[in-house]
Amino acid sequence: MSFVRHPEWTGPEVAYAITRRAGNAVARNRLRRRLRAIVSEQASTLPAGAYVVSTGPGGPLFDFDELKVAMGQALEKATRHRAVRQPGAPAERLGADR
Repeated sequence: MSFVRHPEWTGPEVAYAITRRAGNAVARNRLRRRLRAIVSEQASTLPAGAYVVSTGPGGPLFDFDELKVAMGQALEKATRHRAVRQPGAPAERLGADR
């Protein structure tokens, strides 16, 4: 999970990067739907900014409840103590906190 805070935005913008190593298209799409459902439940509490949610090949092995706990931990870690990005400043390196 990567996050760049944008306080001028009205809410969170989330992108999902699911590797092909996570399985066939059916498995990847099921995982993406589960991740979207989890993020949408928490969207009202998320700081405004850009989020990139990525998974490795083990992502489809989690059941929904395990995935929910893992996503909660990843969101907490990604949003903790992030500095506000100033316009014109270089963006933080994505994926540095995985």
